[in-house]
Amino acid sequence: RAVGMGDAFTAVADDIGAMFWNGAGLTHIERVAYQFNYTNWLLDTQIYSVAAAWNTRSERGEVIGIWVASHAPKGSAETTIFQPNGTGSDVNVSQLQVGVLYAIKFTDKFSFSTKFNYVQESLFNQKSKGFTVDVGSFFYTGFRSLRIAMAFKNFGPDQKSRDAVFSYLMPLTYNIGIAAEVYGEKGDPAYLTLSTESVFPVDFQQRWHTGAELWLQNAIALRAGWKWNYDLEGIAVGAGFKQEVGGNAITADVAVSILQKNNGTKMFDHPIRVSVGGTF
Repeated sequence: RAVGMGDAFTAVADDIGAMFWNGAGLTHIERVAYQFNYTNWLLDTQIYSVAAAWNTRSERGEVIGIWVASHAPKGSAETTIFQPNGTGSDVNVSQLQVGVLYAIKFTDKFSFSTKFNYVQESLFNQKSKGFTVDVGSFFYTGFRSLRIAMAFKNFGPDQKSRDAVFSYLMPLTYNIGIAAEVYGEKGDPAYLTLSTESVFPVDFQQRWHTGAELWLQNAIALRAGWKWNYDLEGIAVGAGFKQEVGGNAITADVAVSILQKNNGTKMFDHPIRVSVGGTF
């Protein structure tokens, strides 16, 4: 859902997808929500993730959530200067992230969240692991449906491999965005949400995300978005489906990132993401 809106989701996040984009949005969940995600990523690699959240229904609307993501590309043949045709071994790479989240609704307009993540990356015979923290906030201004949200993700120490052969910065980002329904209201037969946000990554210049989501009969959603100041990413499109079954919701979403060509040359296939989830 978020990718279909060009990642302009920080101030929209009101479902289980908030687990990754802005955990404070999970206070919109009424009971239990879950989601399974699949991404057909670059160079024929796949990313899998699963998330679940439970609203404790306390006085402050506290929510507890867990999220697991895994990326394990296919191995490639190891080559050396003296064995350019291969050594007979493969070079394998993998990433794993496990997050535990706590969100709380301080008032009817303001929510806050903290998520603790265990992260691990393996590169051939090198491995690094550590912990990061995500912080999110969600605030309704009181003017119509306008809300302001912020997310501070991947805050943690720089990482080093087990043998200190290589090191890298954690991908720290700070997102601040606004969103509102510009036509209709949530739950109406048709309503349109617009969202825009600014992104400050630790290792790059400022970026911008803008997106739109149109719901029809609260069952079908059409989405589109645009990302500015990216090398390959630009336009994104997506669609969603929601169905109520016995008082429980079942959702399915798909999104495609349209990658730009480099000097007229196609660099990669367009990444495709699919999500299936629901509430009960």
